[in-house]
Amino acid sequence: MKKLSVLVTMLVSLILASSASAAGYGAAGCGWGGKVIGKNNDIMAQLGATVLNGFSGNQTFAITSGTSGCGKSGLVTAQSEQTLFVSNNYHNLAKQMAAGKGEDLNTLAGLLGCKADKTGDFANFTKQNYNSIFTSEKTTPSEMLASLKQDLSSDPSLSTTCSKI
Repeated sequence: MKKLSVLVTMLVSLILASSASAAGYGAAGCGWGGKVIGKNNDIMAQLGATVLNGFSGNQTFAITSGTSGCGKSGLVTAQSEQTLFVSNNYHNLAKQMAAGKGEDLNTLAGLLGCKADKTGDFANFTKQNYNSIFTSEKTTPSEMLASLKQDLSSDPSLSTTCSKI
């Protein structure tokens, strides 16, 4: 029974981790498994990589240390930094987005990979799209970040200049 639950968990991880393939490795992610199979997106190869990452326990260390294909500029690290920053600065970000300026807002633009000369455009974008980024008074930090990224992805200018959305 335990083996079945581990197998189901790994298969679900493969399905949900499709964004990882954009970072230069397959759906199983970075770590030893990702290094062994490279960009081979065959389901069995990805399952093998997931098993290797899981049994070796290497992926967590690789993500935090930036080794085994989990570079500091990688998708996983960028997402973690963004989530942590938004959680820690949520109230200030809400105020600064409404105003369209602020130090924390500029930092968030950098974490989203926006070029330095586009931080003003980013700040104006958050001000203009405030109501779609904060859909209610109960919007959580993770919901805000997801809405912001979705809105940025549909903007013709910022979607090409912000590389970590």
